[in-house]
Amino acid sequence: MHLFTDTSTNVACARVCKAWQENVLDILWYRIDRLDRLFRLLGPMGEINSQLVYHISNERWDRFSFYANRARHLEVTDRLPEIHHQSFSTLSIARPVLHLLPNLTHLTWKKDPARPTSSLVLCLLFLTPGLKSLSVETGHSSEQGDLFAIDNFFKDVVHRCPRIERLEFRSDILFHDIGPSLSNFLTGFPGLKAVLLSDALLTSDVITALAKCPLLESIRMTDPSETTEVEEETDDLQNYMPVIEDGAFPSLQEMDIKAHLWNVTSFLQSDIPAARLRRLVVRTLSLEDNANVAAFFARVAEACPELEVLALWIQYGGIEDNSESLPFASLEPLLRCTSLTAFTLNMPLPLDIDDAEGTLIASSWPRLRDLHLNPFPAVQRPAGKHLTFAVLARFAQHCPQLQALGLYILSSSISQSTGRKVIPKLKTLVLGLIGTSYIVEDLALFLTDISPAKCSITGSPYISIGLQAHIHVAQVKLNKVLTLLPMLRSIHAQYQERLRVLEAEVQRLSLFAAPVIQL
Repeated sequence: MHLFTDTSTNVACARVCKAWQENVLDILWYRIDRLDRLFRLLGPMGEINSQLVYHISNERWDRFSFYANRARHLEVTDRLPEIHHQSFSTLSIARPVLHLLPNLTHLTWKKDPARPTSSLVLCLLFLTPGLKSLSVETGHSSEQGDLFAIDNFFKDVVHRCPRIERLEFRSDILFHDIGPSLSNFLTGFPGLKAVLLSDALLTSDVITALAKCPLLESIRMTDPSETTEVEEETDDLQNYMPVIEDGAFPSLQEMDIKAHLWNVTSFLQSDIPAARLRRLVVRTLSLEDNANVAAFFARVAEACPELEVLALWIQYGGIEDNSESLPFASLEPLLRCTSLTAFTLNMPLPLDIDDAEGTLIASSWPRLRDLHLNPFPAVQRPAGKHLTFAVLARFAQHCPQLQALGLYILSSSISQSTGRKVIPKLKTLVLGLIGTSYIVEDLALFLTDISPAKCSITGSPYISIGLQAHIHVAQVKLNKVLTLLPMLRSIHAQYQERLRVLEAEVQRLSLFAAPVIQL
């Protein structure tokens, strides 16, 4: 629902214009992100220990319903002001109707995640039969009372909200503490289409349970930064071997997995309909050798020909002295996936790839919008081959839709012959720069020529292990390049504008001179 006026204008319209009032009130109350907006409708406010407490009046329920019936989205967080638990208790006891927000379709609950026992009970107050999207967050807890509260919460949600289609559950609680309850919970919604879980909860048992959901299209995991990693969580993920039967995942299109790479490769060889996958994101539990990576990419190319988004994040671990960079030959099978629009590869060692192979990538994926080829490897070690600035012209030539690009590049000198075709839709450019042999002004001018004016450019220097003491000098040099960009972009814009005016003037004079020449 959209309205192209600000909130203050909407409030004024609701107060003075009856013709607008109903529509504007629907807009104003469509999304509620502060619970005190609701409680204010029920009575005067007091305060206990800096927490708000409301004295709910029975005669105000009609007024409450007039506004509450319009709510479709409710988002509850720990944002101040904080409401005292006494107000929730009074609300639960005094309410004349079972469903406080009868038309609610989306509920996000992130209130007091460190105390699941008290927080989730309050969330139950706002559940409705028509709810289609539920997002809940809890912190880490192994106390029996909290685990019991979560189990009861799961059962209540299944009973009260059978129409849920999208479900998000972020938690630092270990899977082996809530595993059976979570699996039963996920299979309790016949219309479930999308699931997002903490990465540590996407275990074999959960995937086995989700395989039975007939309409499920998307299985995603949270970013690791959103949860607190606990040592025991990897034990639940070590043996990723879901039980897959005929007819599993009949509608699946997107899948995130956290497991060892050989487990993922075996999973893609099972009876899942991998050919229908459009998105595949894999995070490994440990360092993977090149043979496992190559086998995974080969299997993806064979099993998922229509894949549009692929990401592989390899966990950094101890690197042996004889470890080698991943060669281009391991990536080459993926070039058969011509529908790719996004590809991300993050691994500890730099890629062994040159400009010719980079050009082959660009020409094979013309629909590419987002490409990150390991721009910031965790270990600085020379590879046999490296990309150079010249490869950027190839991406400009073959990938007109490219919006985000991250590369690990040898920062050699930039010659006048280096291609400078602009990448027209580029919004983000991330560069890992090897060495400091470039000239500051030349690199700044080159980046100005190949990127749009609003493109965000960031980078990090990489220098030889024996020269780590000079890393600060390398960073200062790179910062000088980034500092020059705004000035050069301003000059470039002025030049382009003057050129446009001159071209228009030449065209006008040419049209004026044509009749004279004919005479």
